[in-house]
Amino acid sequence: MTEIFLKLSDQLNSSVFVLMALLVATGYALLKIGGWTERFSHLNQKIDGALSLEKTVIRLEQLTELIYNNTLKTPLVKSFSPIVLTHTGLNASASVGFDLMLKREFSKLSGLVEEKSPKNAYDIQVESMRVASEQFPGVLNDIELLNAKEYAYSKGLRLEDLSSVLGVLLRNEILKSKGISVSEVDNHSPS
Repeated sequence: MTEIFLKLSDQLNSSVFVLMALLVATGYALLKIGGWTERFSHLNQKIDGALSLEKTVIRLEQLTELIYNNTLKTPLVKSFSPIVLTHTGLNASASVGFDLMLKREFSKLSGLVEEKSPKNAYDIQVESMRVASEQFPGVLNDIELLNAKEYAYSKGLRLEDLSSVLGVLLRNEILKSKGISVSEVDNHSPS
């Protein structure tokens, strides 16, 4: 190897020097690209971890809402699985006009649920509650929004509390359209 360098140095001209410089530059560039690839690989692992964290946060939000509903004197939903509307929840639905609104907005709301590709009845319930929480009260027309505000005020509820009623009704309609029984939610719930 030393002999090769000695002969190259004896016959060093500009073309050999340029070739050697290109070889060194290429090696350095490959080393840097390898370092960047490693950095991006590490960032991808962090992103994957954040996605699983999102599911945990959604689950915690739903549990918090169910705990809040259980502490109400007249809760809108019963927190046992599957979630069902109470007498108060049914009254809220009738007072606000959720049935008519759901018929009008079903394709939009069910599309938002389907975007997450739920695999079973439990996933549909989770996504329905998420979509209802995110889309409420934006899907209500002016009359429905006024009815919702009046109902929430008369019962001492937050307006957002009514989103759980919408979530249950949305879940029921999606399951019905797929021919799935509501009781199948229990078959897939993570206990």
